[in-house]
Amino acid sequence: MVDSSCGAGQSKPLWQRLIYLLLVFVTGLICVYDTVLCICFASSLPREELNPLCSLIIKNGGVGQLVIIKSIGTIVAISILMGLVYTRFRVCVVIMFFLGLFLFFYLTFYCPNGDYSMSTLMQEDGPMSHFIEFYRAEDNNKAVDSLMEGNL
Repeated sequence: MVDSSCGAGQSKPLWQRLIYLLLVFVTGLICVYDTVLCICFASSLPREELNPLCSLIIKNGGVGQLVIIKSIGTIVAISILMGLVYTRFRVCVVIMFFLGLFLFFYLTFYCPNGDYSMSTLMQEDGPMSHFIEFYRAEDNNKAVDSLMEGNL
């Protein structure tokens, strides 16, 4: 007698792992979004950064140093999350995904002046448009080189 439930039981963990890996991917994308915004707003970031650890890094090493540390941190964190997908601690992936979503919405929609009207949130010079323009611009190498030299 063949148990037909074996095939269905084996495919469920695969789909579950794929969903967790998708959550890891989106979390990594949000980290990249955060790092690109650091580059886009490099000239004003030393004055406006609210994270005390990031402010300390900017004060001691500049925005270029912050971008390097964030990039390395993103690679390490995403690697750890990918490993956690295959363990019983995969709930950490979900927690980090929701923390990443919170960061995304904060970075995209935070208004320091408290004006949360739709006209303010849909500005052409908002964070999302800077992120898209960063990848569409033809002179990114020049901007990144000047950032790493400390000129921004």
